[in-house]
Amino acid sequence: MNPPVHVQLPPPPSLPHVNVGPTVVQHTVNPVIDRVNNTTSRVNRTISHTSSGTPSGVGGGPQSNGSGGPGGTGNRGGGGGTGGAAGGAGGAAARRATARRVTAAIAGTRGNLGNAIAAAGGAPLNPSSGGPGGVFKPIRDVIRVIPDAVKIVIAGLIALALALILRSFFAERRTRRLESERAELLGDFGLLQRALLANVPDRIGALDTSVDYRPADGPGAGGDFYDVVEMQDGRVGIIVGDVCGHGRDTLELSAFMRYTLRTHLTMGVEPRAALQNAARQLGNDPRAELTTVVLAVYDGAAGSLTYACAGHEPPILVGAPAHDPVTVGSSPPIGVGMETGLRQTTVSLPPGSMAFFFTDGLVEARLGDGLLGRERVSEVARELGPGASAKALLERIAERADRAPDDMAACVIRARDDAKRGDTARIEDLELEGVPGEEERARKFLEACRMPPAAADQLLDQAGTEVAEFGAAVLRVRLDTREGRAEVLPSEPGVVRLEPNDGAIEDQDSLRPITRISA
Repeated sequence: MNPPVHVQLPPPPSLPHVNVGPTVVQHTVNPVIDRVNNTTSRVNRTISHTSSGTPSGVGGGPQSNGSGGPGGTGNRGGGGGTGGAAGGAGGAAARRATARRVTAAIAGTRGNLGNAIAAAGGAPLNPSSGGPGGVFKPIRDVIRVIPDAVKIVIAGLIALALALILRSFFAERRTRRLESERAELLGDFGLLQRALLANVPDRIGALDTSVDYRPADGPGAGGDFYDVVEMQDGRVGIIVGDVCGHGRDTLELSAFMRYTLRTHLTMGVEPRAALQNAARQLGNDPRAELTTVVLAVYDGAAGSLTYACAGHEPPILVGAPAHDPVTVGSSPPIGVGMETGLRQTTVSLPPGSMAFFFTDGLVEARLGDGLLGRERVSEVARELGPGASAKALLERIAERADRAPDDMAACVIRARDDAKRGDTARIEDLELEGVPGEEERARKFLEACRMPPAAADQLLDQAGTEVAEFGAAVLRVRLDTREGRAEVLPSEPGVVRLEPNDGAIEDQDSLRPITRISA
């Protein structure tokens, strides 16, 4: 009988004792588990090989080959074969017992590893999930080791983030709703603005006319207004103005201003007097706001255009009457508490000539860091040619400018081919009222009208006498000569109007009396 086979198994592996968290323990145990699994695989392969049979004589001690000497070798050889078979069977049984002990040791090792992980705060081994604790085990481990105070702070931050997200969502919805309402409101204001503006025909008398309005990119409609009205004796009145401000009240005031100015023009007074009357009428009106305006009257019988401005841009003239306007002594806007309607200009408007009236939104349109300016607006007006219209003018200005922060309104008139050709002289008027600083302003006005200094001094002396006696006088300069001719117009009947000869006054005796006029 063969002696038993003793196999010395190594002691089960043990985990190092460290004070770390479950995650670190698992990272330490995982390599050990891998080694145990590899050992188990090798033992299983050994068991499988043993069960399939072992050649005789293997592991049972010395095996005789059955050969022997002559005369009796066969029995000895047969005994040796039987002993070899028994030894082989005993070796196989010993190896199976060894395999069972190794398997038990491995199972004990795995149990010890599982107990160690559980003691460290982990979960039992779960081979089917690919590792201890499954996929969500690291997240649970992190949550478990976070202090309660930190958890409270994190929960608060999450709640704050959710609140901000909800607030942003509702704010975006509210913004979209307000933008929709604003667009609708602007559309209503635009319709209201256009309803308050006059409906001007394409032809009035001897004039081709066109008007247009373009709202600004702002919070509400502005106070721009215009009107073209046919009057008696072949005359046509033109009104273009702008009330300061935006909104409902401004629209109401602009309509009131338009009808007021229209009434004074249709009464037959000249533009300068119409501005004075309207300013005085609105002086005590609490609704009055600063208003800039240009009034003009086209006289079909004389073929002339007379205009007066109150804080407003003078019209741009294209064709024969084109000139650089005289801005010295310009009148202030209506509503500033000062006398206005002190300046007036008369030009001829022969067939084919055009006049462009517009609000300050055109010249104040933005171009880069500056304004578009009158000169560029004049270039656009000339580029449009004979077929120019108010709509084409505003569209071209909007294309050329970077942005238009104010409303824009325009009125374009053109003398038709059948219009009368009038006097080619240009007349500039300045009214004097005896206010402080007026003499210096009058001197600069005469200088801008190319009056010689000696003639200017004489005219100012005569005008001072008229103002002292009657309270007002008008300096009129006729620019049909190189130096111009000037006269002083009295403001009351019975006053002699004086006219210097050829713009050069030699002395008092050179003044000759002419017709009497009424204010």
